[in-house]
Amino acid sequence: MSNYDLFAPYPVSPTKIIRLAGYGSANYKVEDLTGQTYLVKHHMDPESFKRIEAENKIMAHLSAQLPIEVSSPSYNKLITYPDGSFSRMLCFINGVFLKDVETTPELSFNFGKIIALSHQALGSYKAVEIEAFDHKWNLMNCLDSVEDMNLIPDHSQRKIVNYFLEQYKQNCADPLRKLPKQIIHNDLNDWNVLVSDNEIKGIIDFGDLCYAPKICDLAIAMAYLLLDTPTPLIKAIALIEGYLSIQKLDEKEIELLYYLIPARLCVSVISSNKERSQGNTEDYIFVTENKAWALLSKWFEMNPILFRNSLMKPFGFQQLNSVPTLISKRKKHLSSALSLSFDDPIHMTSAAFQYMYAANGDTYLDAYNNIPHVGHCHPEVTQAAARQINKLNTNTRYLYEALMGYSERLLKYFPNALDKVIFVNSGSEASDLAIRIAQNHTSNKHILVLADGYHGHTRMGIDISAYKFDGKGGDGVNENITVLPLPKIYQGLQSSGKAYALEAINIIDNLLAQGITPAAFIAEPISGCGGQVPLASGYLQTLYPYLKQKGIVCISDEVQVGFGRMGSVFWGYELYDIVPDLVVLGKPMGNGHPIGGVVSTLALSESFDNGMEFFSSFGGNPVSMQIAHAVLDVIEHEHLQAHAAQVGSYFDECAKSLALHYPQIGDVRNQGLFLGLELVHPTTLAPATAYASKIKNELKRRLILTGTDGPKDNVLKLKPPLCFTIQNVNQFFEAFEGALKQTPLLH
Repeated sequence: MSNYDLFAPYPVSPTKIIRLAGYGSANYKVEDLTGQTYLVKHHMDPESFKRIEAENKIMAHLSAQLPIEVSSPSYNKLITYPDGSFSRMLCFINGVFLKDVETTPELSFNFGKIIALSHQALGSYKAVEIEAFDHKWNLMNCLDSVEDMNLIPDHSQRKIVNYFLEQYKQNCADPLRKLPKQIIHNDLNDWNVLVSDNEIKGIIDFGDLCYAPKICDLAIAMAYLLLDTPTPLIKAIALIEGYLSIQKLDEKEIELLYYLIPARLCVSVISSNKERSQGNTEDYIFVTENKAWALLSKWFEMNPILFRNSLMKPFGFQQLNSVPTLISKRKKHLSSALSLSFDDPIHMTSAAFQYMYAANGDTYLDAYNNIPHVGHCHPEVTQAAARQINKLNTNTRYLYEALMGYSERLLKYFPNALDKVIFVNSGSEASDLAIRIAQNHTSNKHILVLADGYHGHTRMGIDISAYKFDGKGGDGVNENITVLPLPKIYQGLQSSGKAYALEAINIIDNLLAQGITPAAFIAEPISGCGGQVPLASGYLQTLYPYLKQKGIVCISDEVQVGFGRMGSVFWGYELYDIVPDLVVLGKPMGNGHPIGGVVSTLALSESFDNGMEFFSSFGGNPVSMQIAHAVLDVIEHEHLQAHAAQVGSYFDECAKSLALHYPQIGDVRNQGLFLGLELVHPTTLAPATAYASKIKNELKRRLILTGTDGPKDNVLKLKPPLCFTIQNVNQFFEAFEGALKQTPLLH
């Protein structure tokens, strides 16, 4: 307070004055000699005088219109002071805050009614000062907070805010502008609503009044109503039903709620971090921050279609099954060679990080798709794509910084010997190119591959993929291919990696004796289609020196295992302390964007330049390069390699613990977030192929996406986006154990 008596102009005799927390004003609870209690708000900004005057009039109007108490003026004029500041006196409403009670459906319904009545009361109310007042808390302006998003120090939290504000931009920005506007409270949070016996008793704090669509008011109220609740849909539905009992909403407005709710919370947590960065430590500023983060994190588990459909129930809305129609169209227009996952296929509509959303409202935990490496629809990746595609997209016959910048950055992840790169459009194309480089360099055609290996869908990719040519519909091994045994320890033919390597060397020696010198040996460090099988320790360490001594090019296929998925190392080959001559990269480097590449030694790169130009129309284009840059940014900033190690280790512990009680789990395979569970008949250890399929489909029924693989298709295969969490692991094992109990294995 200044050197004047703040309370002197008022007709009160204060017996007690308590300073309250406040934002934008100094607030005082004043107890009068008569027993009355008032709230005095001292405003330091003279320019806000007319707006506060208009706010007072609105509060007085609502006090007369609503069947509840409203924090309204108890002294009908504003008091000015010599320094230009001014104050006002409001009635003080005693009661219990909404934040301090358990919100029942009945209370939520009544809250909805009061919001509707307030909108009804203000529907035609005009106040130029309020309509002209623009501020960050108006949900129509929430994208203004993007510029302060970098003040959130935790990159994993920042990506959440970035994602939801991007979703707001895509789904709300334009539709909101087209909706009718009116004056709304705009801050019906759980600190500004007072309750009594399942009824709304009062509303306070009109400092954020604004001119906006009424759905914004509902979104804000709902955002705080749903904090710290295990049943958000029940409360949301009850609030909407209460609102609809008084006021109308249409489907377009309700569709916006799913995106407006997290948008409000994003503005709130950005504001908290901005205040913190400026040294403000007032507790009231951060009072809901932790709960807001918790709800934002949980919001990914809520399918936007489920949320919309649930709130549409009062309209008599019914969900239609789109799957049969899509299957029919698929059969009509697509080749039958294209298969579908699961016995009961899923119609997917959208995705976010480790979650995928189906048209029927289900949310699936994606424990299977490795291509969205840093998470489905990661905003940094999608924004990088949008920025660049609006600027330039061309080919490598021109000079542009994105190609040079990414090439230089990528090669820093490799040893000095691997210092050249060519970009293509997929892992299949990269495998094909790697074989071509090796054959050109050695002038030999023969290729060494591993049993059950997979390296792509091109003609050459099939020729070098035993998983394909030895599988259903395959033509068998090509005369220029030799298949080496997969060095698998569990139920393997050899007891060690070194023994497998000596067996392979013996096979190669026999080829050499016949005058056949292989051009290359290609292998995944962990065999994905072989059943997530890590190559036995000692195998590559023994085989690689022999191959190099014989002039045979060593190719490491890192499409599925690279870019930090292994946890302890960035590339799979690093597990074995070896350095290949060529490294094959694929779509995870672009988070699903079609990009691949081959990293090579200088010698191989120079020999490939034999006069025949290599050109890929889209390989290395600037859009792909900027996307790949963004993926590396995310891996680094969110520490996803270390995260993969931590979460993968926890998965391993859980799996091995569960295997003690379920002997059908024959083998647990874990390296970072490249995971496999081999299912067998406990007495014979024979592959439990049909059982694995049942488990996969039962997990799908429990909203977990997995796959099966291996030569007998009995290995449950998991390779989730690297943002997969410990909580997700718990969710998986709860569902997995439930599936094991639900699906007994007959001996």
